[in-house]
Amino acid sequence: MAKIIYFGTLLFLTFLLSVSGDAEVTCVFRESCLLPCQFQDGAQLVIHWIKVSIRDSVVHSYYGDKDQLEYQVQNFKNRTSLFKDQISKGNASLLLTGVTIEDAGRYKCYTSTVRGNEESFVNLKTEAPVSKVIIKEDENQIICSSEGIYPQPELSWSTIPPSNTPLNVTTTVQQNEDQLYSIRSSLVLEDDPDVTYSCTVRTQRNNMTSTYRKPETSRHERMSIGGPIAGAVVAVIIIIVTVFVCSKKNKLKSFFVLF
Repeated sequence: MAKIIYFGTLLFLTFLLSVSGDAEVTCVFRESCLLPCQFQDGAQLVIHWIKVSIRDSVVHSYYGDKDQLEYQVQNFKNRTSLFKDQISKGNASLLLTGVTIEDAGRYKCYTSTVRGNEESFVNLKTEAPVSKVIIKEDENQIICSSEGIYPQPELSWSTIPPSNTPLNVTTTVQQNEDQLYSIRSSLVLEDDPDVTYSCTVRTQRNNMTSTYRKPETSRHERMSIGGPIAGAVVAVIIIIVTVFVCSKKNKLKSFFVLF
């Protein structure tokens, strides 16, 4: 019984050591990403990149001084490459292009030479950061939205000055076929026109904020009324001045005719 416990404990500690020794890489959706791997160079080199899962998947293979992609799984086709000019220097790092959300997982870099075999592991995480937050007014509501995000984002509202009552907010989150999230939230406008609204969309990695201030309707109304009145007053003054000047000219003409 003691031997079984010891063996189980040893396996557990070995597992912890392998996990803690993994490299951590975060890759951005649809961009390129580097999975690092170093080895001790030697003759008869073999390189295998494997995605570790219940059924391991061949990501990229290299031996016989060239890529060997016969057994590469379909979803990695035309998306992987090694740095050929760096292999002789012990660099077996993998370049992965067009990163997808499904690429997330644990990868093994296996190398073999006449000097022996080596293994290292990389934990790949994927993200699609918040890139744009749209905020607009729709009747008596403000709509805040953002899309193309991973992992699932959070959305929060704030006001300046702070509101004395809870904001009337409705928020929905959806996920598309690429596993990217979109988020949309509506907020009922308050009667006070001097309130500035801020909408923040965030993930664990980044956040963005957009603000909205309700137009001052009363000011616009005053301007729309005051403009025509001012124009009318100016027109009346011009007419009065014109009549006055004309009457003066007529009187002078009459005076010279008499003499």
